[in-house]
Amino acid sequence: MFQALASLSDHDIELVVDAVTEWCAQHHCEIQSSRGQLALTTAVDARQSLPNYDTLLQHLSEKFGEQ
Repeated sequence: MFQALASLSDHDIELVVDAVTEWCAQHHCEIQSSRGQLALTTAVDARQSLPNYDTLLQHLSEKFGEQ
């Protein structure tokens, strides 16, 4: 499930997992669900250009909205 995280540092893994967990909680889905997995993949990809937790969480919210 978390194979996409393998390329990240420990700090980045923590940041991505925290942001995706928070996003999933806000949108009432499980991280293991298809939406959660899509959010995780999106967050891993976005981590390269987004500097912190808040911008990563904002990116997820903008990308997926209230789906």
